[in-house]
Amino acid sequence: MTRRLRALLKLLRPFQHYKAGIIWLPAFFHGFDAFRTQAPHLVGITLVWIITASLVYVLNDVADLETDRSRPDRAHRPLVSGVLSQRAALALAGLLALVLALALTRFPGRLSLLIGTYLLLNLGYTLGLKRHLGLQQAIIALGFWLRLQSGAEPMAPIPLTPWAALFTLGLAYYLNCLKGLHQRTHDSHRPYRFAMGLGAGLAGSLTLAALVAICLRRGLDGSLRMPELPPLFCLVGMHRVAYQSWAPGSAKEQSSTFFGDWVTLGAMVLFAVVFIWG
Repeated sequence: MTRRLRALLKLLRPFQHYKAGIIWLPAFFHGFDAFRTQAPHLVGITLVWIITASLVYVLNDVADLETDRSRPDRAHRPLVSGVLSQRAALALAGLLALVLALALTRFPGRLSLLIGTYLLLNLGYTLGLKRHLGLQQAIIALGFWLRLQSGAEPMAPIPLTPWAALFTLGLAYYLNCLKGLHQRTHDSHRPYRFAMGLGAGLAGSLTLAALVAICLRRGLDGSLRMPELPPLFCLVGMHRVAYQSWAPGSAKEQSSTFFGDWVTLGAMVLFAVVFIWG
């Protein structure tokens, strides 16, 4: 694999596409039958979201090129390092936009509406909204919520409960607050760290409360034999991510913080197994 091809793949952020898994949460929360029957349809929707996110990542890197050149922690990025030119990145963005437009013709209009809303939110994010405290995390959390909507009615015959929506929004805000904390570990900007810590605490509490409500409902209808286990596994994973975020170290991408620990991965796997198979 050539250096340029590796740089192209890096520009697309392949390890950031775990966020597309949010699309599967409505089926996930309803158990194995919903997960199995809707899998082919959800795979297509997931691919559309991966193309969309890749387009956003490329455009964001182009827009942030001058700012990134002044940040040593981003010197490894393809455009900053000079491995790829700005023209090549824009050509890739054009190709992704074309593929996305063609892919959307195979799905109902609602998916186009959700994708369009996501693109508009990220345009505002790139143009400066990400510099506002709290607003950055809110926009990213809304991106999670739009993905969640793509995996439920009317896109798929799976109802989306308010608790599932609260769980997704809370978890997204929690993770992004922790990302902000991790990147500012060595900074002396205490008001920022306090706000991010408070946001993470509130969002994490909302996430666990929503998950407990989901588990209780499934426990009462008999589709989840051990409703106490998913919140426990979720709490373990959230604790480990929080610990990694507070620990001293160089700034990392969110995926590195989230997946860079075997305890976190183990808790996530057990969480998924219990929820899908009941």
